[in-house]
Parts: sequence; structure tokens; C-alpha cells
Amino acid sequence: MTADSAPPTVLVTLGSAVLAAGVRTVLGGAGLAGAPEGADPDVLLVDDSWLDDPAPLDGAAVVSLGSRAWAEVLPDLCPHGWACLPADATPAELIAAVHGAAAGLVTLPPAWLVAPEGDDGLDAGDVSLTPRERDVLALLAEGLSNKRAARDLGVSESTVKFHVQALYSKLGVQSRAGAVARGIALGLITV
Repeated sequence: MTADSAPPTVLVTLGSAVLAAGVRTVLGGAGLAGAPEGADPDVLLVDDSWLDDPAPLDGAAVVSLGSRAWAEVLPDLCPHGWACLPADATPAELIAAVHGAAAGLVTLPPAWLVAPEGDDGLDAGDVSLTPRERDVLALLAEGLSNKRAARDLGVSESTVKFHVQALYSKLGVQSRAGAVARGIALGLITV
């Protein structure tokens, strides 16, 4: 975030009014404003009650508080940044998750990064990335576009696209968010 950019706006839609008030207080103390009435928020903060009937996202990133089930659902619902946190997340974790999701990143607690049952069983030893693929994966985790990654690496944009496709294949994913999430889960990158 640059000095000129505004912090992300957040719409808190939690089932518990008491929890929602506490979360709004934490966010307000960090300079994160609520979305103005009628405006689309940058980040939608939800809990498990929203999972039963998810509302349209209209371009908003999502931060969920509650169950681990979100980590399996949000990649399909939200092509933007998203985060899943346990209900007992610290204020610092919540604030970081809001900023990360607004920046297009994926955030999960380390304890939730264990592969779910039925996963393809990949571990870091099964995935062999070239040094350049590791560089590209790290830049994906920072939320950079192909054009910006190419400029940072001093290569063409088509070269970055080639490496991104190689990452998708090696990691068994179909999206940038999936590549970052799998890279984190396998310990190939940290955010």
C-alpha cells in the first residue's frame, strides 16, 4: 500500500452482534474503515453462518472467521484474495488477513496447511522447481502481475507466463491463488 492509497474498506457480516462489534473496534483501531452504505467493500468479513448461503461477492476479497471448511470453499467462490482464520485469531492476525486479502493474497493459519484427506499426496520432496520458478512463485505470492514480475526479474512477460504455466502443472493447480496456497502448504514459499 502506498502513502497515497486508502486502506481497504471492510464489511463485517458476522452472525454474532457482539463479535461483530468487537471486530469493528479492532479494525477501526487499525485504521480500517467500514464500507460506506451502499458501496461495495474491498473485503467482506464473514463467519460460518455465511457459508450456508453465500452472497454475491461483487469483486470483494473475503476473510472468514470460523471453521476450516472455508479453506476448501473460498478458492471456488472468490477468485480474489481471501483468508481463513480460526474464531480465536488475534487482532494482529485479523488485520494482516484483511490487508493480505485486499492485496489479492491467500492467508491460512499454519496448522491448517496440512493436506486434507483425499489430496494428491504431494509433498515438497515430490515437487522440483527451478530457481526461476521459485522466483516467479514468490512474486505470485506478493500479488504481482505477470508484467510487473517480468520487469522485476528482467525477463519478458511471455517468459513469466511460461513459468506460471509450469508452476500450475508441477503443483497440480489451475490458478495463481492455488499455486500460492500449494506453495505455502508445501513449504516452498512463506508469506
